[in-house]
Formats: sequence, structure tokens, C-alpha cells
Amino acid sequence: MQFRFSSEWKPDIPLPPEYSFPQAFNYLNPDTNSFYILERDGKDTIQCGGEKQACTVEMRHYLADGSYFHCVIGHREGDTTPTKIRMSDGGVSVEKREVLTHWEAIELFTCFFEGRNFPEAYRLRELPL
Repeated sequence: MQFRFSSEWKPDIPLPPEYSFPQAFNYLNPDTNSFYILERDGKDTIQCGGEKQACTVEMRHYLADGSYFHCVIGHREGDTTPTKIRMSDGGVSVEKREVLTHWEAIELFTCFFEGRNFPEAYRLRELPL
């Protein structure tokens, strides 16, 4: 598998073990570096946007027929009230249970990078195409 890791202000970030996800996500902020994207094999992606204390994680997974599903990852339980994650382009709306910390985003990025399933505490909510 081939991966590409990038952010709003850095188009090519060395992947672990050279540069760790915690090192990179330490610079997540809603004004100048509000997102990170990890791309696998030029298709599937996981992305994080927002700030360290309140971010959202989305994933896009391509199917064999070329179609894909796009989802937001959040806590399995919690408040479904809409809220907004602040980002440099204005922001994105999610459910309150989909507001994560950068440490949770790091855990999800690590699972994606290592090819592991996400922990049971999380759920995927498909977004309309």
C-alpha cells in the first residue's frame, strides 16, 4: 500500500516512523492549518478538520465499481444535535457526538494507516453524495 499524508500548509508530510501523527496533529488549528488528509493507494482517504480540542474525522472508501461512500466518524453514543467545527474555510456541520479531540483523530488515523478496524466506541454515519 502507498500512502500520502498532507495538511493545509504542508503538501507532503513524511509518514511514521519518520514523523508521527501526534507530532503532526500538534499543529492542528482552525486558522492556518485546519485539516490533515491521509490517502491510501490514491483512492481511500481519512481526513481530520478543526482544532485540537474540537475536530471532525471523515472517511471516503471506494468500492470495486468505482463508486464510494463518504462518512463522518463519531462516538457510537451521544448527542445528535447539530454543531459546527471551525476551520479556515468557515467550517463544517456535524452532530455533537461527532466532535472529537485530536487524540481520538490520531487513534483513527493510526487504525487507517495500519489497516485495523476502528474501535467499537466509534460509528460511521454515511453522508449524502
